[in-house]
Amino acid sequence: MEATIITGIIGAIATILAALITARTKDKANDQLKQEWVNYKNAAVSQDSYLTVDYGIKIIYPKNETVSGTTTEVKGTYQVMPPPGTLRLYCVFHERTLLGERFWPQEIVQEFFPETKTWRAKVNIVGLPQAGGAIIAAIVSQPAIILWDYYYKVGPQVGWWDFEGWPNDSMVCDRVSVLRT
Repeated sequence: MEATIITGIIGAIATILAALITARTKDKANDQLKQEWVNYKNAAVSQDSYLTVDYGIKIIYPKNETVSGTTTEVKGTYQVMPPPGTLRLYCVFHERTLLGERFWPQEIVQEFFPETKTWRAKVNIVGLPQAGGAIIAAIVSQPAIILWDYYYKVGPQVGWWDFEGWPNDSMVCDRVSVLRT
């Protein structure tokens, strides 16, 4: 009987400790997100628009590399986390038209890792020519977000056409060249 009580007490203590550890882990993650928000507010307070803030966004992979397959994972770093939904990836051709550069919207960057100040998302590289192109990480404006949403709404019906000419109200943070095999 005493062994059962002792086992029950040990089990209860282990459960309480596990709950405390889980709560502390969640508190730490929340503290990191709160700090990211403070960093953003401090960076943005002296700016007219979130588009003029230097977020320190860089693409670290792929970078001037040969990629294969249909999609590739893009990884990057940041110094200040941008507002939700504003960091977007694009694939572009090196060739230009009379209207400007040809580009295709890719993923919205939604995976941020505050503990390492990194992010990741995927891009579809099927549309890039064998000669290659580039991947752009950009902070986009509200009109570019509307254009993006429209692109994904009508893209399946019209065959995923490209845009020509870069939106002048969006900020390119980094651009890397890639070759496709």
